[in-house]
Amino acid sequence: MKMCCFGLRVFLLISATFLSFVLHKYEPQIPVVGFYFMLANVISLIIFFLFFKELLPGFVKPAAVHYFSAIGGFVSGLALSLINIKKSKGRFLNIQISITVLWIFIIFFIVLNFNAVAKFFAEF
Repeated sequence: MKMCCFGLRVFLLISATFLSFVLHKYEPQIPVVGFYFMLANVISLIIFFLFFKELLPGFVKPAAVHYFSAIGGFVSGLALSLINIKKSKGRFLNIQISITVLWIFIIFFIVLNFNAVAKFFAEF
């Protein structure tokens, strides 16, 4: 049985986004972005776990696995990559570290320039 990897990625991304808004309605103390971050890391944790246990279909490429890290699941992606260092050595680990560094820069930029970022998005 083949599953559409791209379709699954899009479905999980849309589901995480939608569920973030629903969860925020019930727990307004946590921002939508916080829920999204948590859900993206849970999804990434599952996908990376399945990837390293070789339980994903054979046609799933490492780039598809990195996608879940790039959409926000970088914490669990890096953690599982480091735990499975024998399977993730070389280019795979370098890409994962690069995604994590990119996210760290994005987070620091937003934190350090929060007023400017908020003003920019408020104009939409």
